[in-house]
Amino acid sequence: MKRYLIGISVILSLLYITGCKGGRSSAAVEEIDGDTIILDADQFVRFETTMGTFTLKLYRETPLHRHNMVRQARKGFYDGQLFFGVQKNYKIQSGDINTKNARPGDILGNDDEPDTIQSEIQPAKFYHKRGAVGQASYHQFDYSTSQQFYIILGSVSAQKTLDAQENDINKRYRKAVKDSLTQPHAKEIRGWRADKNEKKITALNNQLNRQTDAIMAQRTAFKYSREQTEQYTKVGGAPKLDGFYTVFGEVYDGMEVVEAISQVHVDRNYRPDKDVKIIKAYVWEPETDAPAAPAQ
Repeated sequence: MKRYLIGISVILSLLYITGCKGGRSSAAVEEIDGDTIILDADQFVRFETTMGTFTLKLYRETPLHRHNMVRQARKGFYDGQLFFGVQKNYKIQSGDINTKNARPGDILGNDDEPDTIQSEIQPAKFYHKRGAVGQASYHQFDYSTSQQFYIILGSVSAQKTLDAQENDINKRYRKAVKDSLTQPHAKEIRGWRADKNEKKITALNNQLNRQTDAIMAQRTAFKYSREQTEQYTKVGGAPKLDGFYTVFGEVYDGMEVVEAISQVHVDRNYRPDKDVKIIKAYVWEPETDAPAAPAQ
């Protein structure tokens, strides 16, 4: 996986506010660095581009990523950026601030970002179906970038592809458990390695494997639901990304615009030959201007 598709851990300071306006209770909000966001609610960000407008619905259950995009939109961060990672029948990607002043032929999406976000990966609930919105990551899948996001188009998958992905996700879960059990022994392992004491390293590894197996045996293995299976085998998506990248929203309206962007001609680095630009991105309030219907 190239880095541009693939974490600042954000510390939430919660400010619960209950008020009354127009005879109706206002929603609770949280405050981060002087910025506020609605708590326990989906939010929407609308993107006006040179090829049309689409709206993203951001899930309440992924608050770190939801707030990150909302705050970036409020700051005007996305305005003037390009879509630089465009792959037909796969995804479109944006969020690299360097694209605002990019020259023709510049390779985009590869610069390190100063901030990261703790992953909120939930493949049993939020997966890479057609129209899914995810956040890119670097080499550590435990953290997302704070800037680059992608929208999935994808293609129809065979059942064997889903079976293989279930196996990969369960392997990653097992590795996370074993890593957590190994961490308290890090100092002694370093000492054994320095002394080339392979016997003690092997014995500890065997012990940790047994402990890991015991923990995993008490957990339900990940398996795609019937709904997810039907989505992937009949509609399409990108299941190979599940379990490794955070999905935090979906296209609410304007999927035809996303599709059109994905169809443009690109160079060998997946940058459109003719720039596709975000004119403006802003937080959209459904009470004032609701889209007609969710994207299918």
